[in-house]
Amino acid sequence: MNNARLNLACYPAFITSKTRDNHPLFANHALCEIVVSCLYYGRSKKWFELLSFVVMPDHLHLIVIPREKNISQVMHSIKSYSSKEINRSLSREGPVWQSSFRDFTISTPVQLLQKAGYIHNNPVRKGLVSEAAEYRFSSANRSFETDLANVL
Repeated sequence: MNNARLNLACYPAFITSKTRDNHPLFANHALCEIVVSCLYYGRSKKWFELLSFVVMPDHLHLIVIPREKNISQVMHSIKSYSSKEINRSLSREGPVWQSSFRDFTISTPVQLLQKAGYIHNNPVRKGLVSEAAEYRFSSANRSFETDLANVL
């Protein structure tokens, strides 16, 4: 089986990345802040357009449209920098993320809205909040700006 990624420019990608051994590392809100800051750093550098995200206790979901970097490069940058900052914060060494990630190329506006809804409702499904907008580390929270409106 070939594990090569398509890395299609201009198409949204739904991405899931898990923590090493599915450890609930992001139950620590300070570590969630690190991941979110990495996402917004990449967005500010035009590596991608950020359409949707959620940082769950043991995984990250996001939808991005690659720009200056392809999906593999985007995820390498996010995972590498966040790992360094998280390990520094915890005074430790070692892997934070599983080595790979899953991605799905979104080809229609209907798929995009379905995947964004899935991301935003993940904390509700897991019983962390009663409404998606209440979750602090999700683009469903109105405190975060995304590029979703620009593509719909």
